[in-house]
Amino acid sequence: MDQMVGTPVHLRQILRNIVREPVKTLVPPWSWKAAAFAAALRGAAFFLTNLQAGRGEATKALVVEAVFAFVTGGLIGAISQQLRNAEPLWATAAVVWIGLPGVMLLAQSGVHRLAHTPHLSGRLVLSFFVSAVSAAFSWYAMRHGAMLGGSEETTILHDMEVLPKILLNFLIAGPKTVASAFRPKRQG
Repeated sequence: MDQMVGTPVHLRQILRNIVREPVKTLVPPWSWKAAAFAAALRGAAFFLTNLQAGRGEATKALVVEAVFAFVTGGLIGAISQQLRNAEPLWATAAVVWIGLPGVMLLAQSGVHRLAHTPHLSGRLVLSFFVSAVSAAFSWYAMRHGAMLGGSEETTILHDMEVLPKILLNFLIAGPKTVASAFRPKRQG
């Protein structure tokens, strides 16, 4: 992950700060951009996947998921922003790709069970994978100076200018990493 913006900080220290002072560390950078995007995307997905239960049930699923996604999307955006300079990189990636979506999945399951959302199990599995990729992309973009909130907030215009290149780099980062693992080491 090249072009990281900021000074590296140990993951353990960042997580400790988030747990000890959640309001101070998560409210100022709460990401309204991530929240709005998550609410629109996830609400629509839950609406479409619940249409077979009827328009009323689909609308209820949309509202429940949009509200849930707005809150958690902004929160995950804030956590991703806090983690953008965390080291070691592999441990931070595990937290972003598995930990955050896993915690969100548990909460999401509870919220939808309380709302009696039909056809839930398959949607939750899909939701986990969408959340994992979404959280990873937000983290990657923030490591590259985009989609930031709070005192470091970037403008929508800035984000629209830089996100296409960041998205392309995100999409090729995995294949590049795999290819470099198989490349012969140069002796020198």
